[in-house]
Amino acid sequence: MNVLLIEDDPGIGRFVSRGLTARGYRVAWERDGSRAPALLSGGAFAAVLLDLGLPDGDGLALTRRLRAAQNAVPILMLTARGALQDRLDGFAAGADDYLPKPFAFDELLARLAVMVRRGSAAAVPLRFGALELAPAKAGATVDARMLPLSRREYRLLAALVEGRGAVIPRAALATAIWGDAPVSDNALDVYVGYVRRRLAEHPHAPAIVTVRGIGFRLADPA
Repeated sequence: MNVLLIEDDPGIGRFVSRGLTARGYRVAWERDGSRAPALLSGGAFAAVLLDLGLPDGDGLALTRRLRAAQNAVPILMLTARGALQDRLDGFAAGADDYLPKPFAFDELLARLAVMVRRGSAAAVPLRFGALELAPAKAGATVDARMLPLSRREYRLLAALVEGRGAVIPRAALATAIWGDAPVSDNALDVYVGYVRRRLAEHPHAPAIVTVRGIGFRLADPA
């Protein structure tokens, strides 16, 4: 399994690279982010371990660039910036997980395994009526017409599609969108509203139904 490590600190880079190689991973180690978009464009890597403080720029900007290019490769951020706002900024940029330095290698290994497993499961297209999700690109179509979605909107819709019409609790949806980051109930309602409006533009698209006091589910118009 191929992992791209982007880390400019020689000590940390050697530590992570040797440790992962010993566990069976194939690690490509880059000291800056200049070649990352090209390396990741072909889908050869199962995950990225990304330092935020890079000599040629910020890892947040690199993550945004990858997500803007519809590259859904799982990204685990490794950084000395461990404050809550730093973690929120990382998730907002499109990171899948966030591990502050210093970290235990066993925790890194566990987080990477979970992230890769989720990414592998997400490679299978998801369907609900006329709606189809392409997890590898974090994209969606209705009757083969593109549905423009932000990354958070996509995560919300994917969680609902995976529910197959069952009610998804509010807490579970919030976790699907923001992970462990604390968010208000109003933030979830705002994103449900965004996705509802996107779906309403397509007559054959499913609708998001509110189940008061519990959560939301998808309903097929047919």
